[in-house]
Amino acid sequence: MPERKQLSKRVRFAVFARDNFTCRYCGRQSDTVVLVIDHVIPVAGGGTNDPENLVTACETCNQGKAD
Repeated sequence: MPERKQLSKRVRFAVFARDNFTCRYCGRQSDTVVLVIDHVIPVAGGGTNDPENLVTACETCNQGKAD
């Protein structure tokens, strides 16, 4: 399994800003939910921390997914 590298605060904020602080799955915004960063292609499947592979997700949507 590939080693998971921590995202920098700069990359995390840039992804949130790019996605308008809105969950890409359900559309809820940061004033109503906790937002996290999600990998489109999971690290376990060879995904990277490249911003094109990262999206904003609320905790609820992200927890419902598997690797």
